[in-house]
Amino acid sequence: MIKSKGKIRDSVKKEWICRLYSEKKIAVTFIIVYIVVMLPILYLSFFNRATGDDYGYGAVTKWTWRESHSLIQVFKAAAKEVADVYRSWQGTWTSVFLFSLQPEVFHDKAYVITAFLMSGLLIGSIAYLVYEIFCCRLKFSGWSFWLIFICLCLNCILFVPSAKSAIYWYNGTVHYTLPFALCLILTVLLLRYVEEFKKGQYIGIFLIMVLMGGSNYQAALFALIVTFYTGAWAFFCHKEKKAFWLLPAIAVEMTGLIISMKAPGNKVRGGEEFGFSLWKGMIAIGDSFVGGITDIGDYLLQKPLIFVIFLLMFLFMTEAWSATGRKVEGKRSCIFPVALFCLYCAMQTPQAYADVEVSGGVYNMNYWVFLLFFTGVLAVLSGEAARLLMIRNHRNVREWIRTKFILPGIAVCMLLCFLLRSQIKESLWYTCVDYIRSGQAQDYREQMDLQTDLLTDDSVRDVVVPFINDIQGPLMHMPVTDDPQEWSNTVTARFYGKDSVVAMDRVEWEKKYGTK
Repeated sequence: MIKSKGKIRDSVKKEWICRLYSEKKIAVTFIIVYIVVMLPILYLSFFNRATGDDYGYGAVTKWTWRESHSLIQVFKAAAKEVADVYRSWQGTWTSVFLFSLQPEVFHDKAYVITAFLMSGLLIGSIAYLVYEIFCCRLKFSGWSFWLIFICLCLNCILFVPSAKSAIYWYNGTVHYTLPFALCLILTVLLLRYVEEFKKGQYIGIFLIMVLMGGSNYQAALFALIVTFYTGAWAFFCHKEKKAFWLLPAIAVEMTGLIISMKAPGNKVRGGEEFGFSLWKGMIAIGDSFVGGITDIGDYLLQKPLIFVIFLLMFLFMTEAWSATGRKVEGKRSCIFPVALFCLYCAMQTPQAYADVEVSGGVYNMNYWVFLLFFTGVLAVLSGEAARLLMIRNHRNVREWIRTKFILPGIAVCMLLCFLLRSQIKESLWYTCVDYIRSGQAQDYREQMDLQTDLLTDDSVRDVVVPFINDIQGPLMHMPVTDDPQEWSNTVTARFYGKDSVVAMDRVEWEKKYGTK
């Protein structure tokens, strides 16, 4: 009788826990948390302004738009800018064309769309890939999709190495965030194409490969490797000869990439020694694996909360696997993480080969592809974990996994978040909240409003502006200096149609010119 009462109590306890916990409730909670996290990040876009390279690449197209209000003429001007930059600075023709179409070309206050547009592309492409892999192929539930998707998005956005190049700075986002998003879309199209071989899918693949040929070298490499992976998988595993139709897409990207790499401007930017060397390329490949492993160690030491979120993802994946009753495909499952690891390390190769200082966008690409690699590893490990748990418990396996595995795991994650709470200050969410709450964002907007008013005053040809302070939070700003020949000064003057632009001390400026 005592034993029976104990079993009843355990049964009631499990039933109460299972009512308290459900995928739907956890997913809804995560969606609310994600919205709260994104609000200050997107709100800060209303304080965002064009700067530096935005002015340099957008001057010709801006004045073309002002004079013609014709998109055709603007596109022609953008093509001319590509040709000029190709000879004088760099060969990434897709990126330069888009640089020339920065939002302030069309309206002085249009730059606000940058953060919304680029974060939307990033989030949307992640959702597209996660849905394809986990829902369409692994048959996870819709609520499992939301949990995995939000965990991946939180890691992608909160701890990205350079928020400027990831979300806020148009030039940086067009050169890195947009190509990364296109690479994720390309991956989905490739996965579908090697099974269905539809014309629409092939057209999408071909167009993206054309664009990747003139984009940043990491994205170009990503596209080539993923296309090779999927083509090889279709041919060797499924004996599908239609996979050879991917060769023209690879060829067209390689052609665009060669055109980009052969640009005379590359030697201006990279030095006379810039060029292709087979031996140097082999060394760079070896260095890329070292760099990839080193970066993983750095992420673990410097951003441990990433791995706490990954632990949550692992728990949710395990339950999703148990719900489907599916099993990881034996030996083939081991190939998948290895292939992703090689893809991740390949992102280090262009930087290792060039051996020069790189922008924050390069580190963003490295980081984002690391997240994809680790998510793939967790997908395999969680599938194996679910299989072992199901072998051990034949009856009420999902209930047992929730009470003995998922809920204790979530409790551990909450404890780790508490212990690592100081790391939250390193997140983009905290940076944005602090920048807004401190009043620094409002101060920056007021300073930029004044500078814009001065630069758009048609009655003044030689403009003197007060110095902008050095606190821009996660926003990008290349300040006008006290030297009218400085690069930021000349491109600002060119963009606004001034003879010269120069900055002076704010206090002195107010004494001499008065406040607004």
